[in-house]
Parts: sequence; C-alpha cells; structure tokens
Amino acid sequence: MTPHFMLRCFDHAGYYETRSVLPLLALGIAAWFWKSRRDHRFLVMFLSGVAFQGYMEWYLQSGGSRGSGYGFTVFGVAMSGISGNLFQGFAEGGVFALMAYWFVVLREPGGMRTRKAYLAFCGLIVILAILVGVLANGQPITSPRLMATSTGLTRLAITAGAAIALCVFRKNGLRNLGLFYIGLLIYTLITFEPLHILGARFIGVRGPSGLFGAAPFPDQVLWMVYSHTIEVALGKIHYLAVPFAAGLLKPAQNSLAG
Repeated sequence: MTPHFMLRCFDHAGYYETRSVLPLLALGIAAWFWKSRRDHRFLVMFLSGVAFQGYMEWYLQSGGSRGSGYGFTVFGVAMSGISGNLFQGFAEGGVFALMAYWFVVLREPGGMRTRKAYLAFCGLIVILAILVGVLANGQPITSPRLMATSTGLTRLAITAGAAIALCVFRKNGLRNLGLFYIGLLIYTLITFEPLHILGARFIGVRGPSGLFGAAPFPDQVLWMVYSHTIEVALGKIHYLAVPFAAGLLKPAQNSLAG
C-alpha cells in the first residue's frame, strides 16, 4: 500500500496569526457565559482544549511526525519546541474544545438562544480559513505527517476508548459525547476543508525522487474523510470526557434554561 501523508504549507502563511485572534474571542465568549449566566463550563472546556492540544502537538513533534526541524511563525516570530506546543494548544485546542462544546449546549433547553452567535463565529472561522488558504497556496511544505501509523492508531484507540469508558455509565454521558463529536466534526470541516480545497493542507505521496506531490483525487477524498472523522474529531473526544467525568461540566443554576 502506498504511504500517504498529510501535507501542510500554512505554518508560515498567516495561519497562526488568525489563530491568535480566535482564542481571544473564545475567551471573551467564555467570560460572557460566566458573567451573565454564572456558567463556567466554557472556560473549563477552553482550558481542557489548551492542555490536551498542547500535549498532542508535543507528542507529534517529539516523535518526529511533523518532520525534522519543524517550526512555525506568528507575526514574524519563529516558534518551535515546548513553547510552540503551548502556543498551539492555546491558539487551536482551546477554540476547538469551546466551539465543539457550544454545539452541545445548543441542544440544552434554551440553548438555541445563542445560535446566532454560534453561527456568526463559525462564519468568521470559515472566512479566516479561506484567507489562510489563499495566502498559503503554493508555499513550501512545512509538515509531512504519515497517515494511519500503527503507533497513531494505537494511541487513538486508547484515548477514544478511555473517553467512552469515562462517559458510558454517567447520566447523559454518551449523549453529550456524541454531540461533542458532531461539534468537533463541524469545527474540523469549517477550519480545515477550506485549506484542503485551496491547497494549503492536502493528502500527498512521495515520488521516486523523494519529493512530495498531491495524491490522486479519490485518495484525497478518502484520506481526508478519514482525517476529519477519525484522526481529528474522534481523536479529541477526551477533551470533553475528562472534565465531564471529573464533574466540572455541571450546568449552572441560572444556565440558558433559565
């Protein structure tokens, strides 16, 4: 079977500049829920995303999955190593977890009151993703990550299995985990699919010369579906499962249900 790689060329083309804006807005949303609804759950989810995403980026980089010499830039500042991983946790993971959890809250009694704000934030994410896709198209590849490695699949099975086990016997546990997965998938699609369409993040193969090139269209579709649904969305369900099992996501007394 021909090895396939997730190739990205946006690490020096505006991606992390836009990612610097979104977590600040997400923190503003978390603060609004806390102040107006006494609802701390959005802040808990933001912090959960920061911690788990930062660890995942460290794991990928330290294991060589990002390629040798991996780094990225933010407003011209080069970042790598642990400090870079922590920034990636803040810039990506916090927003990922908060937006996915917001989808869960939309399904609560009265939750649809914030639907317009949720959709507006989704629209902003799409606009920023398109901007990055345009800026990054044709830029050099910065991260060739091999798809579906045995180590990666084992890690995913353990984390996803543990997440399900943490929620299976708890009230509304599997329901919330399922809704969170859908929320993760929505965020994955609106963030990464514009980059894929515009050539900033795509599936590739290594040619006889050792250089990378785009995989055939059917492979692009199949592997990107796998990436969105399994590697990314399923691989992040523990972002909710751990704080949920720890009792940190109990609805506030004056939550959206009023």
